Amino acid sequence: MIDCYENIKDKPNWTSSFVQHDFPQLLEQLQQIVVGKPEVFRLACITMLCGGHLLLEGAPGVGKTLFARTLAQVTAADYRRLQMTPDMLPADVTGSMVFDPNGGELRYSGSPLEAHIVLADELNRASTRTQAALLEAMEEGTISIDGVTRKLPEPFMLIATQNPLSFEGTYRLLEAELDRFLMRLTMEYPDPEMESNMLIQQLAYEGCTRRVRAVLTPDEWLLIRKRIRNQHVDATVCRYIVELVQATRSHAEVGLGVSPRGSAALLRASQTEAFLHGRDYVIPADVQAVAVPVLAHRLQLRGGEDAVERQASVIQELLLSTPVPTFGHKLPRTHASAGGSGSEGGRKARRAAKLLRRPAHAGSSMHEPLPALLRKQRRANDSWLGGLFR
Repeated sequence: MIDCYENIKDKPNWTSSFVQHDFPQLLEQLQQIVVGKPEVFRLACITMLCGGHLLLEGAPGVGKTLFARTLAQVTAADYRRLQMTPDMLPADVTGSMVFDPNGGELRYSGSPLEAHIVLADELNRASTRTQAALLEAMEEGTISIDGVTRKLPEPFMLIATQNPLSFEGTYRLLEAELDRFLMRLTMEYPDPEMESNMLIQQLAYEGCTRRVRAVLTPDEWLLIRKRIRNQHVDATVCRYIVELVQATRSHAEVGLGVSPRGSAALLRASQTEAFLHGRDYVIPADVQAVAVPVLAHRLQLRGGEDAVERQASVIQELLLSTPVPTFGHKLPRTHASAGGSGSEGGRKARRAAKLLRRPAHAGSSMHEPLPALLRKQRRANDSWLGGLFR
């Protein structure tokens, strides 16, 4: 484990180099092997970097398992896979004490969770009792057997896949389990062009083993996670996160809203989003960029309806109706604006502070269709914030 910045990298600009060079290479390595939308890969990497767990949904054959294995390869991480089945027992997940005939005593059998990245494949095929065996590992990073607690390796990330609930032999995931996943992402069928390229690549590499290059090590992964958690978050941004979460608890269509654990998850993901844009601080646009994948799966809609599209739509509606905070003080400078107060970065920061005082939804009409409103808000964020800082 890394205790300080200098233990692994002495160059003060290493994190900036990671954002500008290594992270794009990491995404490129993933896309060389797995067919899918780049934004899904980016959000999955955000989950990894900030120390969260990931739930991947999708039909069989879209690359969920391949993605998890490839992510472990590009991070040089220890990787293990758990194939979840209805007859699996909790001891199959956590390990157990078994009798050693040679020594005449009980010994620990080991757990498949003892790796940096663990894939729980088809998680919703396991019984709820077996699913519950994962809760301690996801929350505490430990497993307990016969009263003895054992610490899992750091970093530790659980990637779970699940098939649609309409598939035969699937169980609904536990609410406490869903809440422990930082993000839920959906891997959809590729478009015709992507699928054609996949077939061409398969023909080109027939008989060959495709290898990916490790871009990150587990020690560097820990270092980045520590750096992300030092990102500055203004109190107004914290209040904005809380207001979004509070709004889910009072929404007419929501039976059970987002928990305080969800607030903390949104904060971590927002810090990572800011970090990947080269900033030392979080702005509301960072919160908005990750709010749907972080919050939507935590909602329990009234009437037992948990449709992915409707859950996402509720969060999008709340993003439009929740006032975006304004800042009456100067924002911190970006990594790139390390020059004096007269530097270009400093001028942009001062200009941003003025622009952020403007109402976020000025001129918007709630009578417009939801997609049009979302596009308008994104364009406003891009022009006010993206052009200034990113």
